[in-house]
Amino acid sequence: MSLTYESPEFSEELKKRTNANAEYRQKAKGMNWKTLIIVADIPFATLANYQDGEIVERKHMPAAQIAEARKNADFIVEVPTYELSIEMAKGNKSLESLFMSRAIKVDGSIFKALQYRGALEAYAKITTELTNAAFILSKEDFVKALRERGLL
Repeated sequence: MSLTYESPEFSEELKKRTNANAEYRQKAKGMNWKTLIIVADIPFATLANYQDGEIVERKHMPAAQIAEARKNADFIVEVPTYELSIEMAKGNKSLESLFMSRAIKVDGSIFKALQYRGALEAYAKITTELTNAAFILSKEDFVKALRERGLL
């Protein structure tokens, strides 16, 4: 199965694989929050809603709704470029190292994130596996696809 990175089908498959992963589910027990990941140079955002560790919603946000989504998110991760977001998703750069080097901005409770560090690591592993098996569009084609979906 070849999916296109961050297509609706990719998003649904990531949600399905994560929720079915026993290691992730055990480590994510009790995790309740909304995470907004923003790729600033497009602008593109993904909102994920976790309830007791289960991803109950993972959706792409229209650019016009990003400011409003910020108000309701528990964690906001701002990635400056599409290219860096791909490097993160492929597992070539870690969220933690990028945060520590100030290459990305993270707003939210670091203590809460550390409490669920194992779950976040398991989720990153699932994301990496799916991303590395997916077709990744060029930035220009990704922007075009977002426009076609009414997200830009």
